[in-house]
Amino acid sequence: MQKSVVLVTTCLALLMGVSASAATKNPTPANKYRYAAKKAAYYNKSTSAYYRSIWTSARNAWNKSKSFKWSATKNRKSRTFTTSVSKTTGIWTNATGMAYNGMSFDQNGRQTGAAMYLNRAILKKYKYNKKQRNNVAIHEMGHALGLGHNNAGSVSVMNPANRNHALRNVDIKGAQKIYRTTASTKSTLATAAQPTLTVDHLKDYSNGIYGVEALRKDAGTIVEGTITKSVGHHKAPKNYYTTQTLRVTDHFKGLSGKTVTFTQGGTTAMAVTDSEVLHRGENVVVMLAKNAQGNDYVINDGQGMFIDTYTNNGHELFEHVSDHEIYTEDMLH
Repeated sequence: MQKSVVLVTTCLALLMGVSASAATKNPTPANKYRYAAKKAAYYNKSTSAYYRSIWTSARNAWNKSKSFKWSATKNRKSRTFTTSVSKTTGIWTNATGMAYNGMSFDQNGRQTGAAMYLNRAILKKYKYNKKQRNNVAIHEMGHALGLGHNNAGSVSVMNPANRNHALRNVDIKGAQKIYRTTASTKSTLATAAQPTLTVDHLKDYSNGIYGVEALRKDAGTIVEGTITKSVGHHKAPKNYYTTQTLRVTDHFKGLSGKTVTFTQGGTTAMAVTDSEVLHRGENVVVMLAKNAQGNDYVINDGQGMFIDTYTNNGHELFEHVSDHEIYTEDMLH
């Protein structure tokens, strides 16, 4: 039976109602699936000796914790595997890695297979060293064994955009909590089971985390609309100063006109290399401020941009371009 793929995206701690400090103290939460017991064998598909060693180091970190045991197998048909890719487009844009839970299930709906990926292109582009790549691999193995994301700002290997944190006590406690109980054996789980894909992005901005509440407070203008014109003033691949024109459909704060033209940075001389350029036809919410000349720009060097992604349970959902978190429309005004 063909199963659908559900894309899981994380929300900031402030939306979850949990502070970053609490996230660092509480066990890392579980995701939807787990293995029957606290062990699994995987086949390392990586052809690169370097990345094979990364996955081996990640395995050793989990095994040392004694919260879950990973073992390598030579069985090429193993439904649990590790590998690496080199991609920069589509769902892989700025993705450091992915975990694909539920590649297969037993008759009781318990996971028997999971796929774990590292993205060589993005790890290289953003100069991750070997220790940091190790942390990403540990993160993906954490998803595969049953852990979800810890909240943004947490000191946890399961931080949504982890780069610098190794396996921590909160992660170990989270895994222990999952496997402290016997896996459910309800046959109804088997029919409802479907794979879940978790995409892990890097933090693609350089001036620190700036919560949406602060952006909303500081913005002089918050509007929603469709991009009708986008003029770049520097060459790709870097996203430098760009002029955007928005046809306004909703006014939430400030501006009352039908269109607004704005730049990403506060000045036309600023190179906003870590922000995303909007494209014609995209529906977005933008939070704007005015520079000394009275021209509009996206607040905090491009962080006040949110792209309409899809609708779920009647709610329009917007992706924050700075860290890929998801917000409903009413959270943005």
